[in-house]
Amino acid sequence: MQSVLACGGVGRRPDGSGVRLLSEKGCEAVFEEQSDGVDRYLRFGMGYGLVSDQVPLSPNPRTCFWGGWGGSIVVIDLDARMTVSYVMNQMLDPGTLGDDRGLGIVMAAYGGLAG
Repeated sequence: MQSVLACGGVGRRPDGSGVRLLSEKGCEAVFEEQSDGVDRYLRFGMGYGLVSDQVPLSPNPRTCFWGGWGGSIVVIDLDARMTVSYVMNQMLDPGTLGDDRGLGIVMAAYGGLAG
């Protein structure tokens, strides 16, 4: 489902043909800011965090993300038409933020796009 969002609402069948599952307007709704409060770092859209100067996961403004305990992460970039996700099968550190393997994979994906 995350890649459908990254591709503007179009999913791919096994034969490569596309099928529209979300409208483009529905995809853009993710970026409608839902909070404007005391949090100094995170901006929240519809179901996702939004990139900002404080959370520079992507060079593209139409990028959203979410993460989980231990370091799992998903980043959906509509401008690059890319989704990167990471879920570990074993947590290395039981701390609140966990390890940074997922973030490393996201940065490597953007490095690959840059050439």
